[in-house]
Amino acid sequence: MKKPIAKRHFPYKHPTFGTRKNPKSSASWQGTVYYWWWQYLRRSDAYIRCCERGGKGRLAALYQDFGDVRENDFRTWWLKDSRGLRLFSEPRGQDDVRVLQQTDQVCDPSEALTISLPLYLPRRYLERNLKRILKESHPGKRGVQLAKQSRARYKVRGQPNTKAMARGLLVYDMWRESGGPLWKIGNELPGIHRTQKISSRHLQSEVLLRKRALAATVSRYLSRVRKTIKNTESGIFP
Repeated sequence: MKKPIAKRHFPYKHPTFGTRKNPKSSASWQGTVYYWWWQYLRRSDAYIRCCERGGKGRLAALYQDFGDVRENDFRTWWLKDSRGLRLFSEPRGQDDVRVLQQTDQVCDPSEALTISLPLYLPRRYLERNLKRILKESHPGKRGVQLAKQSRARYKVRGQPNTKAMARGLLVYDMWRESGGPLWKIGNELPGIHRTQKISSRHLQSEVLLRKRALAATVSRYLSRVRKTIKNTESGIFP
C-alpha cells in the first residue's frame, strides 16, 4: 500500500484552479494574496529587466525562485515546477498530524502539542478530552497562528487585504497609463473617495477642494503601491 501524500498547508488561502474539464473561476486565485504578490512583482521595472536578461543582474537570486513573470498567466507560473508549493507552503513534515514513533523527538511545546491517549479508555471519553485540550491550548483563530509562525520560504506580513491590493494596483496602472492629473484618476475610478466625486452641479470653489481631496487620496495609494513593489524586490510582501 502506498503511503498517502501529506497535504501541504499554506498560511493563507491558496490558489485553486480545478481541472481541465471542470475549471474554477478566476476568483479562486485572484482572491488570494499569492496572486497579488505575483502581480505586484510584475510591476517592478528592475525585476522585469532581470527577466529580459534571462535572470541576470541585481535580482538574480530572486529570479532563481520566482522566475519569469512577464507572461500574463498566473496558473502556469504557479504550477510550473511546483513553484507555488516551494515558495509559499509550509515545509513538509513540520505541519503533519501524526503518531509519534519511539525514535521521534518530542516537539517543542511552543510549536506543537504532545498528547498521550491511553487506548484502553473509552473512545468518547478520549474525544471529549481531546476537544477540551485543543480548546485550551490553541488560542488563535483559524489560520492566524499558522501565519504568525510560518516557516514558508517566502512569508506574507500581517493580515493582507486583497481588495485593497487590487484597488491600489488599479490606481497605479491607470496612473502609469494616463499620466494625467491625480484628481482626475480619483474622479474616474469607482470606489475612490466617492464622497468627493466632481460633477457639473458643483461650484468652482467646491470643485477645487474636491480636486485636492481626490489628488491626496490617489497620492496615498500610489505611495503604498510603490513601497509594496519595492518590497517584492526583496522577497517581502506586502
